[in-house]
Amino acid sequence: MKQDYRDGFRGLLRPDETLVRACDFYPNPALPAVPAELRMPAPPTRPGRLEERARDVLGAVTGALARPLDAFSRSRWVDNRLTRAVGRAADAVEEARDTAEDAADSAVERALWGQVFEGGWQSMAGRFRVHLAHAGDPVGLQAITDQRYIVALDRNEDRRAPQWVVAVDVPRRNIARFRPRPGAVAARGRFDLVFTDGSWIALGSALRRHMELFVDACEGR
Repeated sequence: MKQDYRDGFRGLLRPDETLVRACDFYPNPALPAVPAELRMPAPPTRPGRLEERARDVLGAVTGALARPLDAFSRSRWVDNRLTRAVGRAADAVEEARDTAEDAADSAVERALWGQVFEGGWQSMAGRFRVHLAHAGDPVGLQAITDQRYIVALDRNEDRRAPQWVVAVDVPRRNIARFRPRPGAVAARGRFDLVFTDGSWIALGSALRRHMELFVDACEGR
């Protein structure tokens, strides 16, 4: 186990928790998108002082332009049933096009990666997927301890001074097994995390050897 991987979990473990093995983590790019109704709201971020000043200047300029445009937008010609219907139709066409493009992309990804997810959104794998997506599908580190499986992400943009935090974790009592899947066309470092309710999700490492050592440690081999 690389020292950098071990160091990444320093401070993330509980006082009575023991690190078994850690390695790099890469989310599977073919994982399904989380439905809008299940997406968690992103935490609000406070803009910097320079950004606030820029917004004030732009607001003053665009505000003067927006007033006549706003008045025009409320006019009888714009705000009538026909124009609203046309707008809704245009939105529907654009949404249908985006859906078709997403379906085509998903078909290509399934051909390359195979099946990557099993279980509904309320399953253990589904809830794991939601939390992973909320964390931004991070490329980071993963670890198995005597208590948990952990995915960690770096919150610091300066790679020379990483600030690792827990993105998502799972108690070992909820995990049935770690199943190596190196046969996927595009993912030699893939494994499946199988939960006790029968659901599972494809995860992985950059390299097959890293994955094999990690899975062996997870399975107690």
